[in-house]
Amino acid sequence: MMKKILTALIVLAAAFPAMAQDMYLATDKACYVAGESIGCSVFCASGPSVAMVELVSSDGPAARTKLALSGGRGAGMLHIPFGTPTGNYRILSYLQDGSPVSGPVISVYNTLTIDRVKGGVEVVSEAASAPQLMETGYGLSVDVKADSLVIRNLSGAAASVCVSLYREDSLQPVSRPSIAGFKLPAASEPSDGERIRGRIEGAGAAFATGVILAVPGSKTDCYHAEVQEDGSFCADTENIFGDVDLVCIPVGVEKSRDAYVVLDQPFLGAPVSGLPKLEICRSMEPDLLRRTAAMRERLSADTLAVSLPVRGGHFFLEHESISYELDDYTRFPTMEEVFVEIIPQVKLRRRGGEPHIYVLIPPSVSDGIPRWGDAVVMVDGVPVPDQRLIESYDPAIVKTIEVYPCRYRLGSAVFDGVVNLVTFDGRMPGLLLPDYIRIYGFHGCSIPRVFEGSETLLWSPLVDIPAGASVSVPVDRAAAGAVYTLSVEGLTAAGVPLYLRKTFLR
Repeated sequence: MMKKILTALIVLAAAFPAMAQDMYLATDKACYVAGESIGCSVFCASGPSVAMVELVSSDGPAARTKLALSGGRGAGMLHIPFGTPTGNYRILSYLQDGSPVSGPVISVYNTLTIDRVKGGVEVVSEAASAPQLMETGYGLSVDVKADSLVIRNLSGAAASVCVSLYREDSLQPVSRPSIAGFKLPAASEPSDGERIRGRIEGAGAAFATGVILAVPGSKTDCYHAEVQEDGSFCADTENIFGDVDLVCIPVGVEKSRDAYVVLDQPFLGAPVSGLPKLEICRSMEPDLLRRTAAMRERLSADTLAVSLPVRGGHFFLEHESISYELDDYTRFPTMEEVFVEIIPQVKLRRRGGEPHIYVLIPPSVSDGIPRWGDAVVMVDGVPVPDQRLIESYDPAIVKTIEVYPCRYRLGSAVFDGVVNLVTFDGRMPGLLLPDYIRIYGFHGCSIPRVFEGSETLLWSPLVDIPAGASVSVPVDRAAAGAVYTLSVEGLTAAGVPLYLRKTFLR
């Protein structure tokens, strides 16, 4: 039996030409109303750690996101803004520094405005024909039970797949591609995360020797990059998740202060052409009303959405901090008094009339001679180069002071310890940074999610199925008399595509 399955798999794979692309992107369905989010699942070679995704029409990009990759797999959400015009769009995906891959066509209906993609919508008298009840695919099977669908891996090898169960209606005339013809490219050089590029501008740009990038409230996201002769820089970071503030500090311009960091746009914004027109008709109104109600229900958090694990870790990874919860002590009015009265590992002294913060070096304790070293001082994980700002900082808004008595390198500078002031707010409140330090809104990687709803009953973008094993998809929330499609796509450990699509009446 296994020989027959493998033979059929090889025959079916040969029937589809290999796609000349770096990755394959699957979505939870092919049709949405503005305001919904598109569930995305990526398959590519091991090595890269971030993929760029854009939703583009002939009018230009409508939405963008980044997906974190690990071992050639990644997932996330692409939110469709409420103001997105009605029309057909194409998903473009690409690895950073790579070429765009033309992905599936996505239909978007905006029930809040009459805006349409220019020349991209056609009014017709009748809707597309209803979807046929069918089952197709290879390497996978499905058993329909009273309350669930049981998907079994018949490929003979472990597989990573994405699973979608969604409701069919008159709004989904666009045929969906599959992973059937995708050929996994060779693995590339491993990458730890995203490359953030930019440049130094301003009259004092020539003094800049480096750039520090930090995310307030994060213990892991603090990076340094050298500035090239032309003023450009490239910072190799781990993947940053979510929409965050990114503090950009040019190093070496503290005295001139007439320089600042400008970040480059990471997305290509490539144009698309040849999109089919979206056909709409009056008979679609009931499905549009139902979809809009489902979208509003989801916005009110009446659906299940579970975040999948993302990168985490300690600031120094291998070192623990000595933490002081200031509410456990007498609250002092100045930071200098806090250091003197509460934290024996830290002291503030003046050097050349300027305040300077030192940290106690642990190895010196054994010989009874205290030695103090330079400290890098942070507020909510962001280095503060001007320690006068620390001296004048209000300790009433500081929750915890973390002391890391270990050597730390930040670019070319080496420090004997780190002092991190963690505020109650977590976003550096009351810290008056100089003009040469800029804070930009940064769009990090989307957090991968498993979600359930009434239109997409289940979207699970990262599912591992061992050889011969099975997974179960509940269908108890499916509406009686409605038509649903189960779509499962994935790759075996050897890069062989697996594919299953079953449309059935509930």
